[in-house]
Amino acid sequence: MKTEHALPGYLAVALALLFPVYWVSVLGAGGESLFETIRDDVMRLNGWDALFVLIGAIEIYLYLSLRKILAQRLNTALPAVLLLMMAIVVGVFHATVLFDLAFAAGPEFDPATAEQLVLASMVVGIAGLFVYAVLALVLSITLLRASAESPTLLKVFAILLLACCVLQFTIVFGFINLALFPVALLVLAAFFLRGEHAVEVV
Repeated sequence: MKTEHALPGYLAVALALLFPVYWVSVLGAGGESLFETIRDDVMRLNGWDALFVLIGAIEIYLYLSLRKILAQRLNTALPAVLLLMMAIVVGVFHATVLFDLAFAAGPEFDPATAEQLVLASMVVGIAGLFVYAVLALVLSITLLRASAESPTLLKVFAILLLACCVLQFTIVFGFINLALFPVALLVLAAFFLRGEHAVEVV
């Protein structure tokens, strides 16, 4: 195991733990509807927002780390491009914390303006989730088709990521990803930590 791959491996484990903790806590906050739950979250700045930013930063780092490995080992540049785009989308999605900051540090907004800002935050978030799912779906298929010589852990990660994308598209069953995505992250962690990076395509 190379030291440069140990850090993303450990961070993947950390993200697997933090991801469900954050989303279960936020979504289970107790609003009468999903919109009210999100509105209440957007309109206040607290420690959960710091965790939200941390989760985004870790996820971006993981995708860029995996991108570096695949760019060196695969003859096709598509996975590296997709991972870069996924990192950008994750950055935009987690940048929605700026709306929380606007409510906390900015002037007091009138009800109509406040609702518009909450709606804008939701639109950016939902659009980000959709674009991410499309990119991750293409990445999963690309990795599965890349080579029969690809490491088993990378194939398993691709399969789990593919399942996460399908569930996210259904919306109704998206909540399953609160458990499935962390499993995919643990597989990715094992991929980093075991050093199975010989993903050469012939």
